[in-house]
Amino acid sequence: MSEKIKRCAIYIRVSTSEQLVHGKSLEAQKDYLTSYAKDHGMIPVGVYADEGKTARKELKKRKAIHALLEDVKAGKIDVILFWRLDRWFRNMSDFYKVQDILDEYKVYWISASEPGINMETRDGRLQLNVVLSIGQNEVDTTSERIKFVNEASIRQKKVIFGEANMPRGYKIGVVNGQKCMVKDPDQEELVNAFFDYFEKHQGKQATLRYIQSHYDPSFSYSCLRTMLSSEFYKGTYRGIPYCPSYVSEVRWARLQKISKKNIKNTPSGRIYYFTGMIRCPECGQILAGTGCRSIINRKTGEKRDYCYYRCNRAMIDRICTNRHKVSQNLIETYLLENLEREFEEYKIRVDEIQKKNKQKPKVRTEEQIEKEMSRLNLLFQKDRITWDYYSKEYDALESEKNGLKAIIIEPESDYSSVESLLQKDFLAIYHSLAEENRRTFWRNIIRQIHLKPDYTINYVDFVQSVSV
Repeated sequence: MSEKIKRCAIYIRVSTSEQLVHGKSLEAQKDYLTSYAKDHGMIPVGVYADEGKTARKELKKRKAIHALLEDVKAGKIDVILFWRLDRWFRNMSDFYKVQDILDEYKVYWISASEPGINMETRDGRLQLNVVLSIGQNEVDTTSERIKFVNEASIRQKKVIFGEANMPRGYKIGVVNGQKCMVKDPDQEELVNAFFDYFEKHQGKQATLRYIQSHYDPSFSYSCLRTMLSSEFYKGTYRGIPYCPSYVSEVRWARLQKISKKNIKNTPSGRIYYFTGMIRCPECGQILAGTGCRSIINRKTGEKRDYCYYRCNRAMIDRICTNRHKVSQNLIETYLLENLEREFEEYKIRVDEIQKKNKQKPKVRTEEQIEKEMSRLNLLFQKDRITWDYYSKEYDALESEKNGLKAIIIEPESDYSSVESLLQKDFLAIYHSLAEENRRTFWRNIIRQIHLKPDYTINYVDFVQSVSV
């Protein structure tokens, strides 16, 4: 009785041009495997090719593998043919993930040029794991070497990107005889205007429209997101100084905070002035904007929007007891009437905190700690202190030295931007603003609004000026 003819899938892969030179091209693999299938009584039902993909690539990025597995699940394949195991996988974790699927659908594979490697025999499985381990180690070693070379190039500020991959505002230039990233004079004004406008108005859509109308109509939201997330603009790459900066570290940190604020265009068109600024007095959750539209004139049918802030942990999750809604109109009215008084009280609170910080014990410098460690070493070497005492004191000094890295130097208080505003007729300025600009007004001067248990305002924290 003749055996049932097997339906085989041919899987082929190349990752580099080097493989083409050594006769491992896709076409060469395909011809070899097609001939193998014919000689062994199998019918090829499909060719699945991953070109330019390494076998250590994330499984989700190897499209041919996914297409092959879909056909396996559809019952179209009995056996998978590949030239060598390293064409299939060099990653043990992903290999066994795929193997579990093949086992479930009773599909097996054949490494055509390596008959000793298989999943059916003990020796075959041993060879399989050895080859996979060696292959994975080889790729890991190569990857580490590439990372080391790249890091060295970054520290030397050498160009490691092509012109097409340069961030907006940069180009390839020559400094001291070496190619490196330099500012692009043709784009410099646009980049500076982008960061200035975004920091001032704190709105992504508004910034996008501004750049499109004043500088570049093709400027996209994708460009905006890239510019707000790429560390090149603060002059670093992977945390290493790399190129000329457009913004300082301090300003970049502020831009990141603004970017992460939850300002969204609501379907209703309502504008919430204080989104992200008010916390629930019971659970500490940021209050979310909500609203309604009511008729204010039954004869004309005129309607008005009312904006409120509520705790979603109470209204949706039911894990907070605060079901109170805070009116935006009441907050706005209170702040306009009491802004100067709240600001003076805020300055007093900050000054008191800074005085307390100055009264704290002085922290030793790293140089002083190392000097004390050297003295301790000398005492122990001269047998003047015991090992237990030496070990305890040395560990304490080492811990103190490591702790220096976590100390944050608080900047001096700078109220110039708020003080400058309050010296003007800010009420007249405010009432002349459109609603979206009113939101920007509050975001530029107020950091957080603290509520009392009865949901009235307790105190307000203001934004301090940031040096650029």
